[in-house]
Amino acid sequence: MTIQSLNRNDAIRMLEDGKPHNIKLWKLSTGDILEYSGAICLSGHRQGGTHNVQLPRSRQIRKFRDVSLFEIDNLKIFW
Repeated sequence: MTIQSLNRNDAIRMLEDGKPHNIKLWKLSTGDILEYSGAICLSGHRQGGTHNVQLPRSRQIRKFRDVSLFEIDNLKIFW
């Protein structure tokens, strides 16, 4: 049996392990799906519900709200 989904707390712990992850999230203003391949978590603010990730190719830092994250490493996230 393979794991196909994660609880949001487990997904956040996975994201914060310092390793690169492929993540998918919704852009809250438009509803577009953003895909970040190999994103590395730099910091997180649990009270504010946000995380900062660095993209490997461009070295850009992106901030997103945790509620917009719906997939990490092809595992669906349930709330």
